[in-house]
Amino acid sequence: MTIAEQLLQSNALISAGKLDDAAPRVQAILKQQPDNARALYLMGRIHVMRKELEPGLMAAQRAYQLDKGAPYTVALLADIYVDLKLPEYALPMLLDAIARQPQDAGLNYTLGRCYMLMEKGFKALPHFEVASRKLDWSEDATLTRMELSECLAAIGRTQEADEVLDNILKHVPDRSDALFARGMTVSKPVPDWLPTMLRARIDAPQTEQQDRANFWLALGRCHDVQGQHSEAFQCWTTSRAILGIKRHNMEKLGRQMLQTRGFYSKELMDRAEPFGDHEARPIFIVGMPRSGTTLTSQVISAHPMCINVGETDRFDRHDSMFRKDYWRETGHADIIRDARNGMLRKLAGEFNTFFSVFAEGEKKRVVEKSPFNFERLGFIRLLFPKARFIHCRRHPADNFVSAFQHNMNRSHDYSYSQDTYVERYLAHEELMRNWKKCFPDQIFELRYEDMVADQEAMSRKLIAFCDLPWDDACLNFHERKNTVRTFSRDQVRQPVYSSSVERWRRYEAHLGPLFAKLKQHGYDYATRAI
Repeated sequence: MTIAEQLLQSNALISAGKLDDAAPRVQAILKQQPDNARALYLMGRIHVMRKELEPGLMAAQRAYQLDKGAPYTVALLADIYVDLKLPEYALPMLLDAIARQPQDAGLNYTLGRCYMLMEKGFKALPHFEVASRKLDWSEDATLTRMELSECLAAIGRTQEADEVLDNILKHVPDRSDALFARGMTVSKPVPDWLPTMLRARIDAPQTEQQDRANFWLALGRCHDVQGQHSEAFQCWTTSRAILGIKRHNMEKLGRQMLQTRGFYSKELMDRAEPFGDHEARPIFIVGMPRSGTTLTSQVISAHPMCINVGETDRFDRHDSMFRKDYWRETGHADIIRDARNGMLRKLAGEFNTFFSVFAEGEKKRVVEKSPFNFERLGFIRLLFPKARFIHCRRHPADNFVSAFQHNMNRSHDYSYSQDTYVERYLAHEELMRNWKKCFPDQIFELRYEDMVADQEAMSRKLIAFCDLPWDDACLNFHERKNTVRTFSRDQVRQPVYSSSVERWRRYEAHLGPLFAKLKQHGYDYATRAI
């Protein structure tokens, strides 16, 4: 068998998901021909499908260097950059390649993903449409249709998004991600087939644990939409119990919070303030997930001087590296020494370059909404002394219920239990009180209930705090053609409504542990301020 035939065979195995069969074949080819671009590409695909991004990136970069003109090497490398949330690297190479081959399905798929990462769903849509023109139902074609559905939902075309999912389930009925997505977006009337299919998949012995947990969530959504709130809560409880709490550890969390406060002391931030970037004035929206951060970002980014960059998750990695670099007895002195030599401005410049990719050359204020950036405020404040921080707060019971019923990232498994949720909620409030002592004039506390009670008054205060002139577009944020990828995407396409305030009362009979834990800590949301 020739090398070319081996490569074709290996590619077919990879497309069929038979990675263990494909990997040794590709490795054997690379042993004979280490500079074979197609073999390196296939090895990169295997790594990516195994979620091994670092070796996948190395293989993809090498394949691209050997054959820069090939759409397949560009698509793979750019796809990895998108997975790593590095659109500044992916976008230029994709635009260059697609200008030469505008109908290539792989390039269009990856460019669509890149635009979605950049909160530009309307730009992503035509590329997903080109990529999904295939009539087959292979893994790649089905995945492309899944992305198309997500894109349609993100830009507010929910009925079309559901139709795409229904079509997938018609042709690939065992597609777990499509069934889960359809269940989590269902609205009245709930189609009879959906709960039936969810229950069947829950009961099927071959259903994997994560999928079974997801199907319970989706079944709970079906009950909730139909007004069966007790049944819904029981479904969500079953789902969370399947996964269990494996990452949340209150003792470890307490140490981390203490270390954060010690490292980013007020003294350090005051001493470092002259050496940060005073020109850029980004706006950061933080708070517990499901506390109103999406609503707040939509109000501010409706302003014509602002652009929303969504949840970049980039400060987490950089903050961790920064602390590691300076975690020593002389760390603070070393930070000030290096800051005098331009270190903080250089770091800030890297973020400004990243933000400029989202703005695509437009000179606008950026709005970044990664809720858990409340843990990174010290690092961000070092880089951007003129930044503004909006801290979103919501009643802990409403906040918990909203998080409990959604497929939160496993790093948020504190939300799987009422007791651990209260621990995390109170730890976050304690850290925010610390930041407010350090730079009080730069933190705006926004209670979700206050925004709902008087949208215009709170919006005006919010915009003024951001040092922006008032614009009526901020009241009509729901009318904008924009991209919303969070769980709140349907809610923020409507005017502000009050039904989500005290929504917890629908489930009050099940919330005893949460209120007992709050009482144990002497916490009263109505009288507590950060």
